Amino acid sequence: PHLMAQSEGGGFNQFEKADALAEHGKVCKRLGKYNDSQKYYDEAFLILKDYPQEDDLRRIDVQARIRFEQADLTLIRSIGEQKAVTKEARRDSIDKWNESSKLCQEIIDAKPGNLYLLRKYRCYLLMAIEYGKLKQWDDAQKHLELTRKIGQNDKFSEVDIGTIFMWMGKLHFDRYIDNCSTIAHDEQNGQNLIKAQIQTSIAWQKLHEASNKRANLYLFRAHISYFLGDTHKAINLAIVYLIMHVKNISGRSCC
Repeated sequence: PHLMAQSEGGGFNQFEKADALAEHGKVCKRLGKYNDSQKYYDEAFLILKDYPQEDDLRRIDVQARIRFEQADLTLIRSIGEQKAVTKEARRDSIDKWNESSKLCQEIIDAKPGNLYLLRKYRCYLLMAIEYGKLKQWDDAQKHLELTRKIGQNDKFSEVDIGTIFMWMGKLHFDRYIDNCSTIAHDEQNGQNLIKAQIQTSIAWQKLHEASNKRANLYLFRAHISYFLGDTHKAINLAIVYLIMHVKNISGRSCC
């Protein structure tokens, strides 16, 4: 990344360098360059290891998100290379998630200060997503509820609230699908699907109210359709979003 070419006195701090490396790791992950992705994530994590104590919570926040991304990378790599999640990959991924959760807990237990609520919101949401991927449904639900309570604060936007409901909908849909594959479909499991539809509907309403860009609405709808298992619709909506987004960029003046 271009930020890494800067000298220590070149105007970029360690957080900007770490963010640049982590973003590069995310791009490599999407391109299937798993070794490069792992390398950049590791560098981003280590570059903050000895950062000054006064910025410790910020360091922990960034490192928690990096470990979360690495856990996801491990699963994606296993599926891409082995066509399945191997026991070794799952074990490594869980280790990364556990480390991410421990870092998040440090932030949650810290004394309130600047950006405390935002970081706490992010940590609870991150942990909820982790528990959902591990199929620890009750823990995931608990942390989403904690995220929602924080999101009721005036400092948070309708987009933040809509995002929570979107993940709540995904949680119930994933739970519904998992139950269908392991137990006979019954009325209780059907409630998971109903809850998923209700919560994604609330998410769509919140995101629609908050967005002042029409293109973004297609992106939100693509996310919700994907969460509800309608991949074909999600792809079509994502394509519409990309077309509109490119038109917006090309229509702007460079001056």
